[in-house]
Amino acid sequence: MPMKAKEERRKMSILVKDIMTPNVVTVNQNSSLLELKNLMDDHNLRRIPVVNDAGQVVGIVTNSDVSMASPTDASTLSRYEASYLLSRIKVKDVMTHSVKTVYDTAGLEDVADIMYHDRINSVPVMDSGNNLAGIVTDTDVFRALAEIFGVAQNTTRITLDVEDKPGILADVGKVFFEHNLNIISLITSASREQGRKEVTITVDLTHVGMDIVEDLRKEGYDVVNISTSKVRA
Repeated sequence: MPMKAKEERRKMSILVKDIMTPNVVTVNQNSSLLELKNLMDDHNLRRIPVVNDAGQVVGIVTNSDVSMASPTDASTLSRYEASYLLSRIKVKDVMTHSVKTVYDTAGLEDVADIMYHDRINSVPVMDSGNNLAGIVTDTDVFRALAEIFGVAQNTTRITLDVEDKPGILADVGKVFFEHNLNIISLITSASREQGRKEVTITVDLTHVGMDIVEDLRKEGYDVVNISTSKVRA
């Protein structure tokens, strides 16, 4: 069964359905590797979810699986002979059976957590009826994270080391409000010091300069890092 997003993470603005590839190409588990190889070549795919006759996801297969099952010394075989060997091997014989799936309503961080802990780079996506809705890859996750951090814009990331207490984010936000700055994103992470945390705030300072940094320091906040992103020409 797909791994459900944790309820406390429901506020995540980017959901799997926002970044996945819908209308995903699938292959039947009883298809041959020759059919699979042709399907991958035709659609320029590196991985394909595997389904049974009922359309249920039963695995996933990659181009690496095809390569490992292909003749090791193809130079001594004719094209016909190599194709014949691939036609005799079924997809179900080389696919990964215990496939991880995720619901389309899961958050970006949920699928990233699955990919990290299971060391996989793609996850089939299911809808509320447990039907295959799409597939999400590590590239999709990286693209979404880049959007969150504003790296596709002219932005500045300011990282503060602050006390980990209720209301601290609101207090920090007031300084930005006083400068009439719109916060593009705000990410928190653990600090090296117990009882504190790091807050990374992404803003556009193109037309206002760096006065906000000095004011943050005046308010007693420890500015530990400042970095900028420029839109690629």
